[in-house]
Amino acid sequence: MSLLRRVRRLAPPKPLGGRIRWLFVIFGVFNLVTVLPRVLSRADEPVASRFAAAVAAAALAGWWLWRYRRGTFPAWMIPFEGLALLAIGLGMRSWVATLGLLFVFVSFRGLYGTWRHVLVFTVVVFAAAVTGVAVTEPSSVVEFLQQAPGVPPLALFTAAVAESTRRQERAAARERVFARLGSTLATTSDRETILRHCAEAATELLDGVPGAWAATVSDDLVVTAAGPVPVELLAGPVAAAAEGDGGVRLPLRSDKQHFGDLLAGCASGRVPAEVGPSLETLAAQTSLGLVNAEHAADLHYQAFHDNLTGLANRSLLREHLLHALTRARRGSPLAVLLIDLDGFKQVNDTFGHAAGDQLLAAVAQRLRDGVRGADTAARLGGDEFAVVLDGMDAAEDAAVVAGRLLAAVQARVRVAGTELTPHASVGVACWHGQAGIDELLHDADTAMYAAKSAGKGRVAQVDAAGVVRLFAPPQVAAVVVSSG
Repeated sequence: MSLLRRVRRLAPPKPLGGRIRWLFVIFGVFNLVTVLPRVLSRADEPVASRFAAAVAAAALAGWWLWRYRRGTFPAWMIPFEGLALLAIGLGMRSWVATLGLLFVFVSFRGLYGTWRHVLVFTVVVFAAAVTGVAVTEPSSVVEFLQQAPGVPPLALFTAAVAESTRRQERAAARERVFARLGSTLATTSDRETILRHCAEAATELLDGVPGAWAATVSDDLVVTAAGPVPVELLAGPVAAAAEGDGGVRLPLRSDKQHFGDLLAGCASGRVPAEVGPSLETLAAQTSLGLVNAEHAADLHYQAFHDNLTGLANRSLLREHLLHALTRARRGSPLAVLLIDLDGFKQVNDTFGHAAGDQLLAAVAQRLRDGVRGADTAARLGGDEFAVVLDGMDAAEDAAVVAGRLLAAVQARVRVAGTELTPHASVGVACWHGQAGIDELLHDADTAMYAAKSAGKGRVAQVDAAGVVRLFAPPQVAAVVVSSG
């Protein structure tokens, strides 16, 4: 099975550049393998020469296959590959065959490494081939040289093909990075998630650069990071990336807001110039995603919050009630308070609607300050508010909380230059097996109207039997006023 997997790894890859390299490695190894019977069959040659040529050809074939799978050829092996060609040339004693192998060498190895490496390799193997011919067939050196001028152009041609395909592959990889980022930006409005994907995408754009890393920063502190980010960046405030150090710092901003910055670097300290435009595009795309995320968050907030008071609106209240009701069915106490301001119309008529809005905002702030983080305060419309008490210690606590909130609401408040004392009525309904949200709200509404009927500043609660109990301030003393 292991051998089968290894054979499968030699199958032609899908990318164009990979297929070109695959074809050339097959061509090169085939030519090296055909050297073996040729040199081994020459009984007139010294055994040592034939053995050295065979070993060199076999070792070189294995070396090419191994490095093909790794995708790189180290520069320090160039002299050894030249020696291998020299050994093969000495064993074959044929300048034509040596010239053919020289073309094979430069055509395959020209696909790997930088232009400088290709040039050095071409010079080394050309010198090795000439040396082999000069030692075995001195009279053929001139003829060999007359036929060899095509070697350097071939090396340059294959190097150009390799560079072109590498650029296409990198361009395709960048397109995939931007496509994935675009999908992420279209499906999330979470700022930290967007910044994390931005940093990860930056490291993908730097793929192949040793020690590539990226980070997003806000207020000169790292928010998200990918890759081996320098420790000094994570430890404290981030200094501006110095242009001389080769690092990249790109702003993430819109016309009106600065969200932070994208930092990118690598082990060598210098980010390749060719990656710069892609990182700039990434920063621009991320900035647009952050702007859209803020717009989405604003729209979501407006859809589920009251514009005047900032409290939850009816839709968000029902959503929270739905989740709280699920927990209540598992034994977690739940209560709903409906709070209606008494005489609010007179405030509007006497002092104007602006004063009425100020009063509503003050009442909303008092409710917000008076509930726990797990509770929900909402404005249902007009002068009607609601509070969801989720996960109380006991259902009996609802009336106590209602009395405390009522006292807070009825504290004096300055509106339009005048001190007013608001009055309110509170209806309380605890969950006692009601079928759903509407039934629970109906019970709270029933209690609230009972409180209003009894006078200002009252709390009324519907119990499990449907009995409405009235609590007279300031003490919470229960009086039965009606039954359901």
